[in-house]
Amino acid sequence: LIIFWFNAEAQYIQFSQYYATPTILSPSFTGATEKSRVNFNYRDQWAKIDGIFLTYAAAYDINVPRVSSGFGVIMVRDQAGEGNLARTELGVMYSWYGLLNKNMQLYFRPGVQFKLTQRSIDFQKLVFGDQLTSSGVNLTPVQPYPPDTKRTYVDAAASGLFYTPQWWVGYTVDHLFKPPDAFYDNDYRVAMKHSVFGGYRFKLGSGGRYGHSSANSIEDWFFLSGYYRRHAASAQMDIGGYWGHEPFTLGIWVRGIPYLNITKNINIDAIIFVVGYQIYNFQVGYSYDFTVSPLLALSGGAHEISISYKFNTDLKSKKRLGPIPCPNL
Repeated sequence: LIIFWFNAEAQYIQFSQYYATPTILSPSFTGATEKSRVNFNYRDQWAKIDGIFLTYAAAYDINVPRVSSGFGVIMVRDQAGEGNLARTELGVMYSWYGLLNKNMQLYFRPGVQFKLTQRSIDFQKLVFGDQLTSSGVNLTPVQPYPPDTKRTYVDAAASGLFYTPQWWVGYTVDHLFKPPDAFYDNDYRVAMKHSVFGGYRFKLGSGGRYGHSSANSIEDWFFLSGYYRRHAASAQMDIGGYWGHEPFTLGIWVRGIPYLNITKNINIDAIIFVVGYQIYNFQVGYSYDFTVSPLLALSGGAHEISISYKFNTDLKSKKRLGPIPCPNL
């Protein structure tokens, strides 16, 4: 989590509320709940820029304690730009968990995901440089369109997660199959994406009552966490924290790659503000990315909404099976 010297250059499917998309963050989070849950996520990026930059996700996962496993399914849809450059992913996920050290309450949770991905684009909506002439726009580009404007392939991801009631650290590698992902270059293969994430849970105290559940005292807590990812020559990191006092959650994050070398400029892309609310088993979160890079005046930032519902959860029960301490939002 202290690797800071790579430039952030590429665009990739991601959410600012990354712990509200747990199975996108890591398949190790599959089934990391008491029984089962469903998550919905929506992101509108760069609202002021022409074209659509939208990402949707929906996932369902279930914990099966008798086999110490979690199972899940996920769908992700991303659409970018005037040419409707889109990615649609359908995946299945599995995780297993086991106790490594009883005294420390240290658990290990490996996970795997297999997904079917389709990339598509509408070249008719794009204007290339060779179409621009002194008399206007030539409707036929010199470079012909590729015969296939859709690419479909199978891919996989794997992960591992170590955690105790106070801290957690995990690693995910995506694009294990290095699938073809280009419309013109048949020899191109997607590079593997590597992610490291983790954090620590601080208990700040307790007091009061949570009126929406049983008469249990409320714990104030603070989660400090970071999320670093590297894809080919590009890298990015989010670092920040959540403060929680049921039913409310507040958070602030910094996204970018700050340099350790003081002779270089600090590369910060956005400051992210998060607010969440929980009632019974239902949680909703909203975040806004305040752009601080040169895109500030043009992008309009990014809006994101997350919704989560946990099924058949006993709110009165304090018993947890290998609880992961990371935040729900």
